[in-house]
Amino acid sequence: MLIPGLSMSWHAYQWFLEQHPDNRPILVIDPPGCGRSTRLPGAMDADAQGAHIAAWLSEQQLGPVDLVGHSLGAVTGARLSAQHPELVASLTMVSPSPDARWPRMRQHVSALVRGVPAEAPRVIAQAAFDYVRANPLVLADFGRQAGRPADEVMDGVRTPVLVVRGTADLVSSHKWCADLADAAGGELLAVPDGAHGLPQQMPAELVRIVTEFTQTP
Repeated sequence: MLIPGLSMSWHAYQWFLEQHPDNRPILVIDPPGCGRSTRLPGAMDADAQGAHIAAWLSEQQLGPVDLVGHSLGAVTGARLSAQHPELVASLTMVSPSPDARWPRMRQHVSALVRGVPAEAPRVIAQAAFDYVRANPLVLADFGRQAGRPADEVMDGVRTPVLVVRGTADLVSSHKWCADLADAAGGELLAVPDGAHGLPQQMPAELVRIVTEFTQTP
């Protein structure tokens, strides 16, 4: 199951899907308030989104699933895994955000802007398209959870965890990703020259990493 990042739709994974072998079913979603999904009636932070997705999985009688979350979707995946471990077989956190070193929203925006030169052009085009359509409350709740420490994000997570970060990522620092991995007894993997938008920038490499991790006993 693939969970996109802040304000993003399933289209963030379209290049990942093109590279993925047709040997297992894949679920890719528009999170609440993004793409074609309507907003939740209350909060839309990572905990609320995780609970909503878990309820849908339970209703559809799906799971346990291998979760792959990008950016905010990685944090959503962690909270889903903590709340409903019976639904999650493994968790891959790709470029997890927000990074706790920045407690203010403008700091995250600044990092995104500074990281633009390292991103593939299709990352910028696809993100701009999704941001325009997303409910602004998704962005507001992201700002309210900025500064959340790693041990709180990973509290209750007991599934196998792999944190993946590009070495050129200015949004999710090495220390932040290492702290998340350590908090859950997981692993950290660095992708050389990778920026924040790994699913769009290096889809083939990310497919290889996820496949190897989820198929390892």
